Amino acid sequence: MVVVRSVLLLVGSLFMASSAFAQQGIQECPVGLVSGKSLDEEFGSGTQEATRCTKHRNNVKVVVQVNNFCRDAVSNAACTRAYALDNISNLIKDYEITNGMVAGRDYDIVAVVHSGGGSLVLQDGYTFMDSQKGAAVAVANQFQGEVEALIAQGVRFYFCQNTTRGMIKSGKLPEVGEGANGGGATEALIPGVQYTTAGVSAIADFQRMGYSYIQP
Repeated sequence: MVVVRSVLLLVGSLFMASSAFAQQGIQECPVGLVSGKSLDEEFGSGTQEATRCTKHRNNVKVVVQVNNFCRDAVSNAACTRAYALDNISNLIKDYEITNGMVAGRDYDIVAVVHSGGGSLVLQDGYTFMDSQKGAAVAVANQFQGEVEALIAQGVRFYFCQNTTRGMIKSGKLPEVGEGANGGGATEALIPGVQYTTAGVSAIADFQRMGYSYIQP
C-alpha cells in the first residue's frame, strides 16, 4: 500500500512538472533550427537522438573573458575573425533559437574585456591627436559592427580600466583633453560599452554572483 501510494505521488509530481513545463511554453529542444534544417537533415540520421541540449533554461548567467583581439595568430590589421565574438554569437543562437530562451528573462551574458582585447570595444576610425607623439592616431577596429550587434542583443561589455590606462600610456587612447571633444579615453568607446575597475577581479566577482566563466 505504501509502495503504491509512493508511486502515485511520483507520477503525480511528474505530471504536474510536465504541465508546468508546457504552460511556460517551453519545449524540448530544438525549438528552432539554426540552419533551417532538422538535425538529422543537417548532420545525418540519428543525430537528433544523439544530441544533448541545454537543460537549464532560466536564470542562466555567463561571463566571457575577452583578452585578445584576433581569433587567429595574426596582426590586428590582417585579422579576419575577432576573438570570442563568434563564440558569444553562437551562444545566443543556441539559447534563443535551439532552446527558445529569451535574453534578460532566461539568460544573461556579460563580456569582460581586458589586455589584448581592448581594441575590440573602440570606435573604428576614431582619431585623436597624441600630444606626446605630436601626431594623429586613428583607431582601427574592423569588428565594431559585431560588438554593436551583440550589445543590441543584450550582451553587456565591461572594459578594464587598468587596460585603459595602459592604452593611454602607449598612445593607443587619448588622455583627457585630447580627442575630438576632449573627452579622453571614454570618448573613443563604442556606445553602450561600460567600465570595470579591473577585468580579472570583475571576472571573479561575476563568478561569485553565480555567473559561469567561459574562456573562448
